[in-house]
Amino acid sequence: MSADKNQIVGVMRFSYISKGGFAHSHDSQTDQEAMIYAPERMERRFRLFEDFALRSLKHQTDQDFKIVVLITQSLPQNYKDRLRDLVSGWAPGQVVEKPFMPQFRAIRTCYDALQDTSADYFTSFRLDDDDMIDTRFIERVRSRAVKLAQVKDDAAPVVISFNRGLYLKIGQQKNHIFDAVERTPLSVGTAMITRTGAHENIYSRNHRKLPAFFTTFSDVDCPSWLRTIHRDNDSKPEFTGETKLLGKAEVDVQLRTAFGLKRTELESWGR
Repeated sequence: MSADKNQIVGVMRFSYISKGGFAHSHDSQTDQEAMIYAPERMERRFRLFEDFALRSLKHQTDQDFKIVVLITQSLPQNYKDRLRDLVSGWAPGQVVEKPFMPQFRAIRTCYDALQDTSADYFTSFRLDDDDMIDTRFIERVRSRAVKLAQVKDDAAPVVISFNRGLYLKIGQQKNHIFDAVERTPLSVGTAMITRTGAHENIYSRNHRKLPAFFTTFSDVDCPSWLRTIHRDNDSKPEFTGETKLLGKAEVDVQLRTAFGLKRTELESWGR
């Protein structure tokens, strides 16, 4: 008997302008564009994207997944070209443009367009353009998702929340790296498995509230994400669990084994 086929797809918003979904999305489209597309901000976003999100995706041990880099059609052409150059020749990645519209509708159309109807299961994951997932994230999702979905007998969605990770706080004078174990899901390191054709995806609810609406499996076995805290964060970072439980040497081991990073390069990042 053949194994159940599970398709894994992520959607990542890159300086995406929409109706709803962000702290400034109540502003007009013109006002959002003036702030989001400001050249200095875009340069910072590209550097975060290349050094963290894209790097972690390209170093996944399992490359059998798809990732949509979602942009608004109004993004200046030079930035569109730059993004497409970054994912050119890399099979999992594609840049998708959507008009100014409600955020969740745009995200859902991205997932729906990529669903493989020959698959048994569809796993959606999320990643912000300034964060990282560990190099074995897709591998672990694939090994666990179908098993977790089959624990339930009603075909309802199941969320996998990887709640252990690291934070990089980027400061004006110094950067700080510390560990964390969250009680509720983050915007990075979460995935949802459904039967193919279902309407729900990992963005269906606020990430912190997912366990209130879906059966959720919390995994804290190993660090699964590195989240950056910086001047351009859309909302103020909040911690729902424990932080700074590990010593410097233990954190350094996690940086190296999970992300292929060294403390020195993070401490000097942005300098």
